[in-house]
Amino acid sequence: MKGKRSYAATDVEQLDVQALLLLVTVGCIVAIDVAKTKFVVAVATAGGEVLKLVRFEHPRQTSAFLGVLRRFQEAKCKPVVVMEPTGTYGDAVRHQCHAMGLPVHMMPPKHSHDFAEVLDGVPSMHDPKAATVLARLQAIKPARPWEPESVARRDLRAWVDQRRPIARTLALYQGHLEAMLARHWPEFAAHFDVYDQRSWFALLKEFPGPEAVSAAGEAAAQTLRKASRGHLGQARIRAIVDSARSTTGVPMTAGEQERLRVIADQIEVQTRRLDAVDATLAALVAEDEVLRRIATVVGPACAGAIGSLVGSPLDFPNARALEKAIGLNLKEKSSGNKQGQMSITKRGPGEVRRLLFMAALRFLKDDATARAWCHARKAYVGDQKIKAVVALMRKLARALWHVARGEVFDAAKLFDTRRLDLPSHTIRRTNTAAPASSLGRAPEPCQGGAAIA
Repeated sequence: MKGKRSYAATDVEQLDVQALLLLVTVGCIVAIDVAKTKFVVAVATAGGEVLKLVRFEHPRQTSAFLGVLRRFQEAKCKPVVVMEPTGTYGDAVRHQCHAMGLPVHMMPPKHSHDFAEVLDGVPSMHDPKAATVLARLQAIKPARPWEPESVARRDLRAWVDQRRPIARTLALYQGHLEAMLARHWPEFAAHFDVYDQRSWFALLKEFPGPEAVSAAGEAAAQTLRKASRGHLGQARIRAIVDSARSTTGVPMTAGEQERLRVIADQIEVQTRRLDAVDATLAALVAEDEVLRRIATVVGPACAGAIGSLVGSPLDFPNARALEKAIGLNLKEKSSGNKQGQMSITKRGPGEVRRLLFMAALRFLKDDATARAWCHARKAYVGDQKIKAVVALMRKLARALWHVARGEVFDAAKLFDTRRLDLPSHTIRRTNTAAPASSLGRAPEPCQGGAAIA
């Protein structure tokens, strides 16, 4: 290699296409390094030898680049386009190439990263080199062909993407609420589960804080009675008002009361928005037979995320392949006498792992066999409970592959119950359906999300 001159690129509007066509007779590889606006293209022979590096600015010069590809098509050069799945910046160019009838291949970024130093002995990576790497890799080991997603999958993904920021915003305000109540009204948590119950919305919006509730007295009790639609008994409502009068919390200022009111209002707003999105997701999942099956195990939100971000479980040859696509397969880094710890690869979409984590928590809550299995693990005994839950996630992921093919979900099949200290009546072999709360809701512990993101 000759240093920087080896990666000199020509502007697409100054490219001599005719001279390039003379060098490409059998076929050619068009490797595109995607950026926000500055794209670099490596035009190479079918054997991966780069003939020319071309640069163009997207979208200003995209038409000129597509014109070069049409010249290749007319000359029967059989161009093959290869690129990386770099967010959404390359989607428009990829769509146009596919619309022209050109085969488009998507190279895994990990392959490009690993091949960078092999190419020229230098670990650095820049745009022209990245395009060169893609061209050489395509010749050595062609990437998988790309096909456009179906309209149904794109719609499903749009709703999953819409759900994500709402759920995060809701979790943020719930955390702020928990912190404020712990300081100013610690007794509140003994009467309400702020994640599952909703009657407290109206109370804290109208009477933000124990001082306001105590001063209102019967008016606050009436607000609670109306908000709960009669589900809260008179004794419980009285206990809530009394706890406001005798709280050990720090007295609230006017500014803190206003902040609490805004938090309660935002939690109500985001909860209702999440309800609407989840209802739409549930309807879309119900239209797909495969997703409907796995939704009985992990809930519609998680099933929708798997179907839109990972793909149908039917597309994977075995259960371990699905587990790997979700990023739950294990990796180890050991050398010599140093034994590294096993951890999940996290290569798949983090949103799927987050929702699957919540499904695993619900599974632990509802199934005695799952609880016994997790409690018996060394990680759980060693106060590493998250690892035990992640191990359960891996079992659920593999189970989904079988459920998608029509098998009835049987929780007992996931565990070797002979090794568990369980009474015989607690070992269930039934079809476990997802509870009503399985739409991926709170509680959403921050430490869990960090462990699986």
